[in-house]
Amino acid sequence: MKVQSERGFTLLELILVIVVTGTVSSALLLPFISGIKQGTRPEIYATATYLAQEVLEEYYRSEGYTYVKTNSSTLIGNPINPALSVVTKKGRTYSREVRAGYIDDPSDISLDTSTATEYIKVTVTVSNTDVPNDVVLWTILAKDFYNPDAN
Repeated sequence: MKVQSERGFTLLELILVIVVTGTVSSALLLPFISGIKQGTRPEIYATATYLAQEVLEEYYRSEGYTYVKTNSSTLIGNPINPALSVVTKKGRTYSREVRAGYIDDPSDISLDTSTATEYIKVTVTVSNTDVPNDVVLWTILAKDFYNPDAN
């Protein structure tokens, strides 16, 4: 007498299920990994923005026009302060480049490094290899008319 309740899966059915499950899971795994990688982009941009603001506030806005002008041999038109160029935060490496130049009119922000004017534009560019776009922040420093040493 044969018992009807002892039916099971054949080896061929088990192999077929494993192959289909592996194919479907590998197709779903790639978008999941890509989503995780792109989820870190806002953090990278936020850190890069913080690093750019730090340079502008700490070294240039706080010191003002006179600081940039008196150091014009290294600041105007050239990359400045190489000690600030590479920073590591949270295991990621960011490169910063700072440039300064004179501008004729604050509404026209194009740089003119040949002639001293009453306005200086300081630009900080922060980049990271994990994101395609750089973070660029800039500020305009005006000559202090109340400070006779600012000339």
